Amino acid sequence: MILVGDFGGTIVKLGLIENNEILSYQKIASPASRVAADWLPLLKQSIESMCVAVGIKIQNLEGMVWAMPMVIDPGLRRARWTFGKFDDAMHDEFTNNVEQYFGIPLLLENDARAAAIGEWQAGAGRGYDDLVMVTLGTGIGTAVIQQGQPLRGRSGMAGNLGGLSITHLGSSDHQKVAPGCIEGYVASWALPQRIATLTSYHQSSLSAEKLIDYRAIFSCAAAGDYLAIELREQAINAWSALIINFIQSFDPACVIIGGGIMASADTILPPIQSYINRHAILSGGAVAIFAAELEDQAALLGCEWIWRNKSK
Repeated sequence: MILVGDFGGTIVKLGLIENNEILSYQKIASPASRVAADWLPLLKQSIESMCVAVGIKIQNLEGMVWAMPMVIDPGLRRARWTFGKFDDAMHDEFTNNVEQYFGIPLLLENDARAAAIGEWQAGAGRGYDDLVMVTLGTGIGTAVIQQGQPLRGRSGMAGNLGGLSITHLGSSDHQKVAPGCIEGYVASWALPQRIATLTSYHQSSLSAEKLIDYRAIFSCAAAGDYLAIELREQAINAWSALIINFIQSFDPACVIIGGGIMASADTILPPIQSYINRHAILSGGAVAIFAAELEDQAALLGCEWIWRNKSK
């Protein structure tokens, strides 16, 4: 049995897992902006309560795998690059300190790659050994499975294309985002500032929304709001362009799209599939577009596969 964790900017999802079965599961508020010394005791409390629920002690677990929103070294022992969350994972001693604190070994993995592995092994990607995954959340997470192996590259960055520029034009105030990149254009975190500059915003029903996200945009678009419809179409076209870049770069057999936005899958998937059929070079045949199946459990199930394969 191992402990698996999916560390997001808002929520941390924890599970005890064995043979692809999650035996205990908890969600806690994310301590993303705090140093590890402050949040490890809080994490330990949750882990201990989960262990009690299944009748095991922490020190008797085989190990831990944590999926984190950062570039993880291919050795899965340290972060190479962070994006303002869990920044002290960049320190060389981070993994050793965590292991000493819990008394069991730890591996790290990029969160989008862990989710892609989970969908590949147990979700929408079963039966495909060449696939890409795009997670549309607060940001845009991406990952690649190529010829039956997760693509990592020399530093762990390979396949992480949320920062891919889809035009040489445009700008961004975010220090970790390139001008003209898809994150700065259509990621959820970029929406409020982008929309506030539009003259039509105050005439739109979006101006009455407490939170400007894609739930609001798709809801207002369904009610006929002109600005929301325009923003919805811009987002779908940008996501489609990103996926075409994936297809041209990695030649997948399928693309899996996950994240909370997929509550509107019936609105999103058909136009993306049509866009790809019209514009992509499909030399290997049709590329299927699927909605992710595993939701919150994708990265957790992917972490178990990582442990079984890497710990050997």
